[in-house]
Amino acid sequence: MKPKTLFSVFLLFFILIPFSLGAADNQAVAISGPSVFFPSVYYEFAPVADGIEIRHNFIVQNKGDQILHINKVKTQ
Repeated sequence: MKPKTLFSVFLLFFILIPFSLGAADNQAVAISGPSVFFPSVYYEFAPVADGIEIRHNFIVQNKGDQILHINKVKTQ
């Protein structure tokens, strides 16, 4: 292997390792405590006649390691 290519491989290796370790630390911090997750946050209803009641259930998941409390829910 040429010295220039070898140097590039080592340089790339030592640049990427700190970023990957930092990402793992941030991910571990992010899941500590409650963590809300919505698989779908948007739903578009088909046209309906005036006065017809329509419904849609949104899934709410807690991906954290503590209890998730949901308060003051509002629609727009």
